[in-house]
Amino acid sequence: MATGSAPVRRPRGAAAADSPLFMGSLAKCFQVLEALNTAGRAVGLTELAQLAALDRSGVQRITHTLKVLGYLRQDPATKAFRLSGRMLEFGHTVLATNAVRERAQPHLEALNRRTSETVNLMELEGEEIVYVSRFPSVHAVSVDLHVGSRLPAYCTAAGRAILSHMEPQDALARLKAARRTAMTRHTVTDLPGLRKALQVAREQGYALNDQEAFIGDISVAAPLLDRAGRPLAAVNIAVPSPRWHLDEVLARLVPPLLKTAAAIGKELRYF
Repeated sequence: MATGSAPVRRPRGAAAADSPLFMGSLAKCFQVLEALNTAGRAVGLTELAQLAALDRSGVQRITHTLKVLGYLRQDPATKAFRLSGRMLEFGHTVLATNAVRERAQPHLEALNRRTSETVNLMELEGEEIVYVSRFPSVHAVSVDLHVGSRLPAYCTAAGRAILSHMEPQDALARLKAARRTAMTRHTVTDLPGLRKALQVAREQGYALNDQEAFIGDISVAAPLLDRAGRPLAAVNIAVPSPRWHLDEVLARLVPPLLKTAAAIGKELRYF
């Protein structure tokens, strides 16, 4: 996502934290890791405790443990902490074991070459979509995103493309659980408006986002479905409005997008 503003994620709903299986100490460890990840820089103990919304003594124990295990590095002079290179192993494994990504990669690359625009593969996790593959435009882009970036599903083309092919009750539950804060003046946040957007996306076979997530960003996305018709991911093309008009996007980008999604879908039928 755009750099530097992602909030630390908390357990989804009170039911999750109230479960006897929920480990609060483990959750605090991930709060520290996510706070460091969000900061994107080395952070001292006191500031890290503030960012993670935890007490300093608890964060001190957590950072010491993570440092001993090799997941954090500490500057010997400033004593500030940052994530270690060992964290890269997890990201590599996530991507290397993603079968949908593996099958989609050549098709995404071909679409990127054909359009010269940014092409993404996104998956739904909870109420967010996560970028699992990205082929950037040959032109300058206005939104700084990368593999691993996360955005709210309700206001993104990929999120709506996936939600539109889910069971209606499940999709509605995710919309209700999401913090539907307007990201721009164009963002639709009310449930009736979002349900209408999902209906249109399902009928058309693709979802359109006109500057709802970022000003100046137009996106179209088509879902990738398994053989039972369940959404696995979405293919997305994102372009800047200064270079593209909405009618041009619909006329020139939607057809190759749908063709690419159909080609990937054929392979996923044997998934």
